[in-house]
Amino acid sequence: MEAVNIQFAPGTGTEEEWNEAYARLADYFRSYRLHNRLRRTQLILETLRRAAEAHSKDASKTPTAHAIEQAKLKLHEWLGEIYSDLNLTDSQIAASGRLGFHLCDGPNRWPQFFLDRGNLPPDMTSAMRSAVRTSGPSMQVSKMTPRDIDLGRITEVAEGTFDTFERSPLFRYAALILFVSGVLSYFYWLLR
Repeated sequence: MEAVNIQFAPGTGTEEEWNEAYARLADYFRSYRLHNRLRRTQLILETLRRAAEAHSKDASKTPTAHAIEQAKLKLHEWLGEIYSDLNLTDSQIAASGRLGFHLCDGPNRWPQFFLDRGNLPPDMTSAMRSAVRTSGPSMQVSKMTPRDIDLGRITEVAEGTFDTFERSPLFRYAALILFVSGVLSYFYWLLR
């Protein structure tokens, strides 16, 4: 394992902003179940150095935004190397990579190789790739033609009733009076 070098002195941004960036990066790497603190600290410092360079060129974004952007870029580069010969889009690489890393138990078996492009163990690479290959079929476009819902006798009775109400306004008013008197009778019986 490489020695952890803790020299970090960004030229732009405040100390509070860089502390916030450090905390967000720690949370981000912890979301990958990276519990190896030495490796997590090493990754955070590497990412913060890259974020400090990006922040010195473009100070319109916060250090936290630069840090997360650099972490995602680092992850994309790492996963892109693992899944290089599979025909996957960028979003598929991101989702499949995270899933593959967790399914092959990468956080427990290979935490020191997380985001290490120079050292990709063949067993980790093949385990992550096989997890993606066996995760299920790829998406296919299907076509569904809308059809009328057939409820059987219920629809026929409902249509007949509504037709009767439309043709005969007297029947409609009689049904309304019957309904209102039934509700009032129920409240009278309830409150007496």
